[in-house]
Amino acid sequence: MGMGEWFGWVGRFLWVDLSAGRVEEMDTAPYAGDYIGGRGIEARLAWEKMPAGIGVFDEANLLMFFPGPLTGTIAPFSGRTSVASHAPQGYPHEWFSRANFGAHWGASLKYAGYDGLVIAGKAERPVYLLIEDRRVEIRPAGHLWGQGILTTQQMLQEELGKSWRILCIGPAGENRSRIAVIQTETESAAGQGGFGAVMGDKRLKAIAVRGTGPVRVARPELLWERTKAVLEEARQGCRLAQGRLDPERVQRYGLRYHACTQQCGIECGGGSYYYRNVPGPLSGRKLSGHMHCVAPIFPGLPGTFYDWKLGFEAGFELAQLSNDYGINHWDLVFGILPLLRYWRDSGLRAEIDGLPIDLDDPRFWAELFRRIAYREGIGDALAEGGWRAAQQLGLGVDFADDVYQAWGYAGHMDARGDRANRVVFPFWIAPALQWAIDTRDPMGGSHGYITGALGYSPLAHHGEGPTWEQLMAGAEKLYGTRLALDPYSGYEGKAPAARWHCIRGALKDSLTVDDNVFPMLWSYRTPDGMARAGGMEGYAFEYHLFTATTGLELSEEDFNRCGERIVNLERALQVRDFARSRQDDEVIIPHFTEQEDFLPSPYLEGPQRGDAEKLRAALSEFYALWGWDVETGRPTAETLRRLGMEDVAADLLARRLIRESQHSPA
Repeated sequence: MGMGEWFGWVGRFLWVDLSAGRVEEMDTAPYAGDYIGGRGIEARLAWEKMPAGIGVFDEANLLMFFPGPLTGTIAPFSGRTSVASHAPQGYPHEWFSRANFGAHWGASLKYAGYDGLVIAGKAERPVYLLIEDRRVEIRPAGHLWGQGILTTQQMLQEELGKSWRILCIGPAGENRSRIAVIQTETESAAGQGGFGAVMGDKRLKAIAVRGTGPVRVARPELLWERTKAVLEEARQGCRLAQGRLDPERVQRYGLRYHACTQQCGIECGGGSYYYRNVPGPLSGRKLSGHMHCVAPIFPGLPGTFYDWKLGFEAGFELAQLSNDYGINHWDLVFGILPLLRYWRDSGLRAEIDGLPIDLDDPRFWAELFRRIAYREGIGDALAEGGWRAAQQLGLGVDFADDVYQAWGYAGHMDARGDRANRVVFPFWIAPALQWAIDTRDPMGGSHGYITGALGYSPLAHHGEGPTWEQLMAGAEKLYGTRLALDPYSGYEGKAPAARWHCIRGALKDSLTVDDNVFPMLWSYRTPDGMARAGGMEGYAFEYHLFTATTGLELSEEDFNRCGERIVNLERALQVRDFARSRQDDEVIIPHFTEQEDFLPSPYLEGPQRGDAEKLRAALSEFYALWGWDVETGRPTAETLRRLGMEDVAADLLARRLIRESQHSPA
């Protein structure tokens, strides 16, 4: 691609070496065609630029921020940015992983002239990065160090102007907490992974961006027509468009819809809820901001696993306080706080450092957050994340095994872990397979499958949406088997669905588009229950938006192959860096052989538990579908070459880490 032919992409990304104080512009062309953007380009750069054997706090560990080719255009739900690095939260390996965030920062980076940003090395003193229309400065940040995320944004906008978009860390990141986030605006954070610790280790406090340049589109009229069609389906047929404002909160707290991310096109039931002037009972101040994802659990959910009794105002303030410190909500709510309650109720600890464990007292939460952020007392252990803290302190390890599913991450989209998302047997088999091969909770893939399997099923809508027969007919079309969405099917049909959604998750994170919306598979308004609009099938919306934006003439099959390539490259990185194998993957099996303990399927007799041998058989089928060695769980050289990664195959063969094909001798 020549520079005059760039559409969607800007054509260059930024490389900043903090150790040397050097800034360079790099060409996007070698990466865009095969790896698209976002997560895909980050994985390729990790393969090429990061040597095997490095740790998260080594100078050679890169911290990367890449939006995708749709970001900064009118494509709907396209305002996200991928973040990648070796992840401090990872356990037992700090392997290369990823997160992403929304809001407006990624689009502003594109407008400033860059497809992405790579941070190398470490600064000697705290600094922040200023990027404006291809002007880049590394500036002192001593006056910002020690400030919270919300305060840092306010200070920089007072210094630079309100039009600047600020991405930054709080005290948790500065103190290298393994559950520290990187955040912009009031609640858009790269939460999982602990990448705030990497940014803090590099002494990079913030990245301020402003841009006025264009993101060119190859076929603007076609993109506009496709955008309107996708938005029509999203607004009329999508389950997320069912949000309703609580009249009492509108009256008391100024609740309104406000898009949390650029190019969001629906008033969803959570992500676009914005509150103004909520009284903070701890600080006495009026607080404003978004409250979505995990934050609505902070006040407490009576009658559930999260039955603490803080009330809305205290819960809202504590969610904002956690954001300001830069602590991962997911690990707090689904891991650390239940772990502390277990310590208390089981008689292991009634207090921590003289502070009684009382989840109904907002003062306890506030002091806990402060100690985690600054690593004071037991907060030093908890700053490592709940899983590591349990191991390090020898307190509640069995309970931690229950709520932390694998790789150092609390449960998500499974039958037991988060106890907030209803995932019943047999549908948690597909996420189990995704957990087995991932480096973190497999949100990008499991969301797409579970919201289809359950979010649009009779379990959720009680006769007002697709029937089970329609879902199974759609599964045949999507995954090649009706059994993928058959509530009586057991382990059959789950491996094809798991693989399909792994690929689509990689594509979403590379384009970069919203994980809760795409892939748009199901609909409340079509006769067969499958999403479609403007002559496009819902499962292909991302493909059609991509081709209209970039002008690339590639088939839908080749587009999907990009996602397959990305997943295989990430697996190759894990094999090269940590000799990952089937033995590692099977660590997840004990978690899934425990009995369900959250809302079992009404179609089966009571709570179910996984069968270890059937899970292993499903994992073998999963590997075979990828073209991986079933014995080792590693990509074969044959598969890597088929995906155009001859250099990756040659490297792993030379290290004697992979076989030529599935049928090659050991």
